[in-house]
Amino acid sequence: MFQDKITVFHLNEETNEYEKQYFENLYFEHTKGISIEKLGEKASNSGTIIIPTEKEIKIYEKDIVVEGKIDKILDKERRLSYLKSKYTTYEVIAVDDLRKGDLSHYEIEVK
Repeated sequence: MFQDKITVFHLNEETNEYEKQYFENLYFEHTKGISIEKLGEKASNSGTIIIPTEKEIKIYEKDIVVEGKIDKILDKERRLSYLKSKYTTYEVIAVDDLRKGDLSHYEIEVK
């Protein structure tokens, strides 16, 4: 059940660079969609990520999630627009720390 992998990119406000974290052995349920608007198509992706762990993890709202392990480094030449042009990306909209009870985990909502 927990066989998915993700790479999370967090923008460090002090350095203006993206920091990358890799997570595996998790569950990522997602849908990829497109909505048609006056000015063209717009992605309407969404999903839920469940990361079973007892450890504290640092994922924040507005972080960018890509399914799988991404080895690329985002620097001044490879910005977020590059990442979005090559991969399906998701933005973190909520992080719930549910490290209580029988299944200690984080639940992350993305769009």
